[in-house]
Amino acid sequence: MVEMTMKRLCLVFLTTALLAGAYLPSAVGEAKRQPPTRPLTEEERAEDEVLKGFHLISEVFSQIKENYVEEVDPKELIYGAIKGMLSALDPYSQFLTSERKKELQVDTKGSFGGLGMYIGIRDNKLTVIAPIEGTPAYKAGVQPGDHIIEIEGKSTAGMSVEEAVKLLRGDPGTKVTFTVVREGEPEPIKFTITRDIIQIQTVKHQVIDGVIGYIRITNFMEPTDAAVDQVLEEFESNPKIKGIILDLRGNPGGLLTSAVEVASDFLPEGALIVYTQGRDPKSRREFRVAPGKTHKWFPMVVLIDGGTASGSEIVAGAIKDNRRGILMGTRTFGKASVQKIFPIGRDVPGEDVALKLTVAHYYTPNGVDIHKHGIEPDIELPLMSRREAKLWRRVFDHPKVKEFIKTGGEDILFKVKRDEEDEDDDDPALAQFEDLLDALEKEGITLRPELVKFAIARRTLNEKDDYVFDPQVEAAVRYLKAFEAVKEVVEKSGR
Repeated sequence: MVEMTMKRLCLVFLTTALLAGAYLPSAVGEAKRQPPTRPLTEEERAEDEVLKGFHLISEVFSQIKENYVEEVDPKELIYGAIKGMLSALDPYSQFLTSERKKELQVDTKGSFGGLGMYIGIRDNKLTVIAPIEGTPAYKAGVQPGDHIIEIEGKSTAGMSVEEAVKLLRGDPGTKVTFTVVREGEPEPIKFTITRDIIQIQTVKHQVIDGVIGYIRITNFMEPTDAAVDQVLEEFESNPKIKGIILDLRGNPGGLLTSAVEVASDFLPEGALIVYTQGRDPKSRREFRVAPGKTHKWFPMVVLIDGGTASGSEIVAGAIKDNRRGILMGTRTFGKASVQKIFPIGRDVPGEDVALKLTVAHYYTPNGVDIHKHGIEPDIELPLMSRREAKLWRRVFDHPKVKEFIKTGGEDILFKVKRDEEDEDDDDPALAQFEDLLDALEKEGITLRPELVKFAIARRTLNEKDDYVFDPQVEAAVRYLKAFEAVKEVVEKSGR
């Protein structure tokens, strides 16, 4: 009954205001001339407030139509008013034009043109959630948490995600320039990046040191779970595999169904993965592990960081609360809300628009509101400090690093690793690496050798470098090897 009354009020006031453009004496005014004989009920008071609001809208529309310096398209005003209402809610509730609806469909299929990074609104600022591994943005050094302040000379103040996406995407081969502010950096950083077709390979894997299975999930899309299943079957058939690293760093999320399926690969049948809760206490919806989904148990470390968001936070939270693995890294982004698309304007010819509204939040099995708090790691392990991050960027762009790779080859880091591990005195690759460290130090760049190696790894074309020489991955490998060593001692002791 209340819903029908509200719809009727909206229809009356908007139709009158938009067609006539005249001042509307509202029912509020009538109420003042004819005071009620009884106190208003709570429902009537709420309705009265709505009436006042529509009265203001009608006045604003009338004033714009009659007095604004230029003619204005009424449709633009209506769309603007709708977007204004939604901006008062949260950054993820949006008005979807026909064009934006099509873009959403493209985003979940795994192929589109652009730079290869996910953006959102955080603290009212346009923020990089995460660059997608292997894309132009990733290779250029864009980082999670970067605040985009300018795109092609246009300030992003008050800019929506939709507007920013339109500016950043474009034809492959064309360039776009944008400026970011990064925490810890004294000056803004300007990027000029060439757009490309973004083909997202959501799952990558390696076997590290012959005994640790490494799975990197960059996004949760339609084919992701099948790819993870295939990798796990490969690890299960390898008797040397003693543990698994699940890398969710920089993973901005994606499809809920895909995230739930991937979480199910690691949890026991029937385990609670996540639940959603909206305004209605009865709206709780649970997602549990389906029968026959779980794979073989391995000791597991999950890597997370500030770019871990949405679906990847669901997976991390489920593994943590079910005590299935250890979370290592830094606190996640904290973006886990449920949006539902409501078609609107179906009775209006020529309109193909919709509302995307936040209707619930995601909660971990232990009741943590992911959207408000994010997921905390069990072991806090930042990749590098702010000071180290500044030096690392200098190393990454340094001509001597590029020359080191050119001289030593794309597999130079593995040559250095072999030299470090063998016992002879003939270590040419290691000597070259030590010379590079000395040269950098003379220029005031003193950085841990493992971070220098990581910068080199990000520069080479050898993709395996990115994992083997990643300091956080190395820490996870050490943890799993230590776990295996303790396990063997316990088994031998007969306990």
